[in-house]
Amino acid sequence: MQSVSFAERLEALMHGVSYFPVRTEQDRELIYRLRYDCYLNEKAITENPLRRYFDRHDEDENVFIFGICYDGQLAGSIRMHICSPYWPTGPGMDVFPEILGPMIERGESFVDPTRFVVDERVRRATSLMPFATLRLAAMAADHFDTEQILATVRIEHTPFYRRIFQLEPLSEPRHYPSLTKPIVMMSNYTDIIRDAVYTRYPVFSSDPEERFELFGPSRSQDFGVSRRASVNDNEGRIFRKYERNTTSLVGS
Repeated sequence: MQSVSFAERLEALMHGVSYFPVRTEQDRELIYRLRYDCYLNEKAITENPLRRYFDRHDEDENVFIFGICYDGQLAGSIRMHICSPYWPTGPGMDVFPEILGPMIERGESFVDPTRFVVDERVRRATSLMPFATLRLAAMAADHFDTEQILATVRIEHTPFYRRIFQLEPLSEPRHYPSLTKPIVMMSNYTDIIRDAVYTRYPVFSSDPEERFELFGPSRSQDFGVSRRASVNDNEGRIFRKYERNTTSLVGS
């Protein structure tokens, strides 16, 4: 029987995945508790009586927090800052200012994904959920047309990000506030990631309509003025749509 490729398995997984932007206090409570359980399970944080995990960057103007559902159940979450000369604020800037500061000074923008968690039960059921979660970072880079995509990851995870997402380490391991394990800054230019990753895994590409549903109609990086605008105030670039597999999936 014909075997199923990794890209086909990832495409099949996405049929059961949906995203939602976290906007209400009720949604925040769900995400903060999920974060706490996931980080505590990995021994990345210490216990606290609130059983919630959040920080001041969850309230930034340039932040987007998403929940990821799998088969209708909350399965993961990710937080993303869109950093630019307009709004350089973000957790990465706190820890790696001498790396990210020059990017901002050059007029560049980047997606800074953090608080990336997947429920342990879902992780045991499928190893592919991290890909569905990180797809949101690719969508953010396309929507806001950022020059780079970052990742602050634990040392043992750097080979995965280098192999799959073409990210390269930019720092030595450093302490990250409130986490018990050191992290490394990784990054690459969005155009490189788009050409290398989208062609290999077309599921990472997306339609403008899907991005507008998640990030809003405005594509401006000036969130103080345009984030809640009712019209699209920045047409941005038109990205090549990568063909996704439409053939039936055959089990091995």
